[in-house]
Amino acid sequence: MTAREIRKSFIDFFLERGHTFVPSSPIVPHGDETLLFTNAGMNQFKDIFVGLTAPQWPRAANSQKCLRVSGKHNDLEEVGKDTYHHTFFEMLGNWSFGDYFKAEAIEWAWELLTKVWQINPDQLWASVFAGDEKDGLPKDEEAAGLWTKVTPIPPERVLGFGKKENFWEMGDTGPCGPCSEIHIDLGPEACNMKGVPGHTCGVNGDCARFIELWNLVFIQYNRQPSGNLVPLAAHGVDTGAGLERVVAVLQNKRSNYDTDLFMPIIERTSELCGHTYTAQLGNKTDNAFRVIADHIRTLVFAITDGATPSNDGRGYVIRRILRRASRFGRELDLHEPFLHKLVPVVVDMLGEAFPEIAERAQHVTTVVEAEEASFGRTLDRGLDIFRGAAERAATTPDKTIPGDDAFQLYDTYGFPLDLTQLMAQERGLAVDTGRFAQLMDEQRQRARA
Repeated sequence: MTAREIRKSFIDFFLERGHTFVPSSPIVPHGDETLLFTNAGMNQFKDIFVGLTAPQWPRAANSQKCLRVSGKHNDLEEVGKDTYHHTFFEMLGNWSFGDYFKAEAIEWAWELLTKVWQINPDQLWASVFAGDEKDGLPKDEEAAGLWTKVTPIPPERVLGFGKKENFWEMGDTGPCGPCSEIHIDLGPEACNMKGVPGHTCGVNGDCARFIELWNLVFIQYNRQPSGNLVPLAAHGVDTGAGLERVVAVLQNKRSNYDTDLFMPIIERTSELCGHTYTAQLGNKTDNAFRVIADHIRTLVFAITDGATPSNDGRGYVIRRILRRASRFGRELDLHEPFLHKLVPVVVDMLGEAFPEIAERAQHVTTVVEAEEASFGRTLDRGLDIFRGAAERAATTPDKTIPGDDAFQLYDTYGFPLDLTQLMAQERGLAVDTGRFAQLMDEQRQRARA
């Protein structure tokens, strides 16, 4: 199945079960100042779950555009290093607003996975909330019992985990509740930690053998600013399955980047730079291909939805992402602006599902090209300055680049701190972030004076 077919099969499955298709909300949230970017499918339904707005439909389904680059949900630093982290991703989701609850959510998820998508049931594991003493929450015995009642999964493959793994919260406040995750066992050959002393493969472990496919969240509480949990009058269901991971499983790929959601971008990048992608982890060239493929998707969707590169707020996040991608282009010997040439590839792949990116493609291309050209004028000089600072730091006992050097790179050459940290990490060096923060604060005080 292609990614397009998988997305459509998910939505069609839930439409057949009385759900209404609700288009994805923009990545740039409107009317919610608590969010920089939409980071989950339920963001647009938040007011429904807390009782501020009456639902237009009892059930909904869609594929939501999501961006996780800041705050509690931040995957930026992991992108490219592994096979599955992304800044932009699609979240397949189905929702119940005071209608069905745990039994239907579990039964339908199992049916879609094993009957429609024909995943081997013997590969699937479930997790449930084991309770939390601090919040006074008991184990979710209801979900645990339903797994063995409405599906054929054996009890030994239904595991209990704590709040970190199995209690979902959108942020510091708002709707939340226990969740039940579905994981797939990709087999011993998928383990990327073979030979590591003490390592054991398992659900929620630290290797690539077990991967979370789908999270079923049972919205039962509202987290107050005080930290207290208040039960909601009407229970709801909020499920999320990352399309990229689902596609990788159904296309039998070890890496999300090897699927038809990313390979066209990687292939076009290869044409531009002359290097070949070999799909290896720990390889600087392949890492650069993955980062660029991830980041251009983010840029296309964020700029389409109204984000503009700037020096603060959402705009600075987008600027950081573009500059990271541009710097990784240097790893592929791309010294002229190139990111704008990847925009049509993203539009061709995803414009059918999200027509807005096709409608604003020219605007996105213009913004990306201008921003990359502007940064490119200082990037090479800044890299020279960085190399000098790194060489000096390598001779010091603490192997740390001074905050003054990091600030110069930021202030004069436009290098975001995390970009300097990334390059330092590649050389086994640290950055004095405390001194950097001090210099930033002094600059802000001068600006206010």
